[in-house]
Amino acid sequence: MEGWTKIKGAAEYAGMSPRTIYNWLKNGLTHSRLGTGTILIQYSDIDKYLEKFTCQENEVDRVVNQVLRDFNS
Repeated sequence: MEGWTKIKGAAEYAGMSPRTIYNWLKNGLTHSRLGTGTILIQYSDIDKYLEKFTCQENEVDRVVNQVLRDFNS
């Protein structure tokens, strides 16, 4: 998807709440703030932000296995 969106649209696009999007902005999600205070975010910047949290499948397996070990202890 191309173009810009406001907070609500960004939340819907990412499947998150608007509150989460505000947290992402504080944590480095690139955005523009108009003179009116309106925040605009490019869809591509949401994708780039989320890609920073991509993990390898074996990393997921490691975490799940550790949780299961801790749970069964």
